[in-house]
This record gives sequence, C-alpha cells and structure tokens, in this order.
Amino acid sequence: MSMGVTPTNEMRKRWPSRVGRYRPWVAISVAATASAALLHLSGDSSFDRFLGGAPPALVVAAAGVAGLAALDSLERRGFWDRACRSRTVHGLAVASVALLPFAAAAIVADLVAGFPRETNVFWPQAWLLYPAIALVAEAAFHLLPLAGLAWVTGSQLHGRRIDARTMALVLPVAAVEPVVQIALGTGLPAFTVVHVYAFGVVQLLLLRRYGYLPMLWFRLGYYLLWHILWGAARLELLY
Repeated sequence: MSMGVTPTNEMRKRWPSRVGRYRPWVAISVAATASAALLHLSGDSSFDRFLGGAPPALVVAAAGVAGLAALDSLERRGFWDRACRSRTVHGLAVASVALLPFAAAAIVADLVAGFPRETNVFWPQAWLLYPAIALVAEAAFHLLPLAGLAWVTGSQLHGRRIDARTMALVLPVAAVEPVVQIALGTGLPAFTVVHVYAFGVVQLLLLRRYGYLPMLWFRLGYYLLWHILWGAARLELLY
C-alpha cells in the first residue's frame, strides 16, 4: 500500500516547484502573445517580414508552448537547473554587461557599412514587435534545436560546468540562427555570421550557467538597444 502512495506524494511535492520555475516563462509568453495580437489587430504588417503572413499571435503562443517543453526536456537532461534568486540576479547582471559589446558592434557596423532601411521598425510598433519576436527566436533557434540535439545524442549533463559535452551541444546549435538569417537575405552577411553565431554561443552558455531568464534578457536587452532605441534613431538620422 505504501509503495503505491509514496510516489504520488513525492509528485505532489515536486509539482509546485516545477510549476514555479516556469512561471516567468509562461508570463513572458502570455505578454508576448498579447503584444503580437494587439499589433496585428491594429492593422500593422510588421510581422509579415518575419512570419510570412502566418497569424502572429498563434505563432508566438506556439513558440511559448514549444519553448516551455524544450526547457523542461533540457532541465531533465541536466543542461540547466533552477537557479536560486541570487544566482539569477547575478546572471541578469552578467547578461546586461555581455550584451553591450554586441549592441555596440551592430551600431558601428551600421554606421560604417549600413544595414538596409527595413532592418528596423518605427515606434510605437517596435515596442510590441521585438519582445514577441525575441520569444519566437529563442524557441526556434535555440531551445528546440538544443533539446532535439540533446535527445538525439542522449546527452546527460550534471552541475553547471562548461565542459566538452556542453560545447558539443552549444557550438552546432548556435549556428542555426546565422544560417537562417543568411538564407533569408540579411544585410552585411559576413558580419552577421560572426556576430549572430557568437551571440548564440553566449546565450546558450547563459542558459547553462544561470537559467533561461538571463538568456532571454540577453536578447531582449540587445533588441532594446539595437532594434528599438538605435533603430528609431537610425530611421530618423540616416533616412
């Protein structure tokens, strides 16, 4: 009798803990989906360039669900674990510092060589577009490929060490986003390959060391500086 009850009790104890660690991801997904829906209902077509006419809110919501499943799979394989509050705060600080040279490099490349005009979106649409795009990008370019590769290779990691097994997953997955961007015809292809590949490596290592919040903030902070703030400035100054 006790053998049948004990696992159930243990599952009940673990369930609130597992739900709690994903609550921020769910909240961010809901907010991003609402942003996508609001922008689409306003008649704006900014998402079309990224999603090819697919319903934005549906795509963003699907990315949130898929990203959640990928995070759970990666946690079970030991790629990341739930960080204590102090470690999460430390990770957010590390991400905030690490994103600055990436944003600066993009701005310098724009001033020297020039990205196409359509690289950025005007305000106020930009404030709704880029947070939603960030969620889709993380799910599509990083979390799903990483979870898939870890599953195919049967990888099991422990602790938070950045070792050879970690890099064997990180390095190929980080190549997904630059390959897609080049295939879609992004501006400054040589710069984009190096820049976006290094960007992905840093993000995946943030996930490994500190969890998904610092990883996601790295992209959101970068988008804030490059696409939203500098994007508005360049559209006024350069065009």
